[in-house]
Parts: sequence; C-alpha cells; structure tokens
Amino acid sequence: MRDRPNGFDLSELAERVQAGDAAIDVPDDQRYRDLMLASARAIAGRQEETGDAPERDELRSLTQILEKEAALADLNLALTAAIRGGAYDPAAPGHDAVRNHLWQTALNRVRESNPKALPKDD
Repeated sequence: MRDRPNGFDLSELAERVQAGDAAIDVPDDQRYRDLMLASARAIAGRQEETGDAPERDELRSLTQILEKEAALADLNLALTAAIRGGAYDPAAPGHDAVRNHLWQTALNRVRESNPKALPKDD
C-alpha cells in the first residue's frame, strides 16, 4: 500500500498551500516550505507516472503468499498478524517469499518517495 497521503492528496495539499489556505499550518521558513512543496509534487508525479502498478504487484504477491483473495488493506493486515504470530519466522515455510515481498514493497515506496536514496542499479 502506498504511504499516506498519496500523490493525489499531496498535489491537492500543495495547491492549497500555494494558494495561501490559512487552514494549513506551514513553516514560516520560505526555503523549507518551497522544498516541502517541491518534494510533494515530485512524489505525486512519480505516483502518477507509475499508476497503480506497485499496488497491483503488491496485491498479486500477497494473494500468492497468503493463498487467499481480499482487498489489499485486508491482506496487509493478515500478513501483519501472521508475522506477529510467527508464521514466517526464519526456516518457516514461506519465510523467503515474505522477506522478498517486504523488500520489494519497501523498494517501491522508496522509488516513489526518495529515489535518490537508492543505488543507481535499483
């Protein structure tokens, strides 16, 4: 699942800040404010570019791991409960699949939120 706020919400928020919406509390430091707005717009742009592919991939992976179909949020809750319950501890069946799923999900999030943090080959 994508982080919240998502790209659409970030774009909307950036527009409201830019328009001077008094209901939104922003730092007085203009440089910091400008960097926040630029970052929000960049994240929104990357999410628009990738569309729903990361979420479809995550849904496909979770469906395969958990062997059931449900909404993405519900599958994430089920995976969380299974991990907490020890179902995917090291040496347990499915451990590697869950580790790979979590790694790919994290990479997808970083690709959208801060791709400069990743090595060039990722």
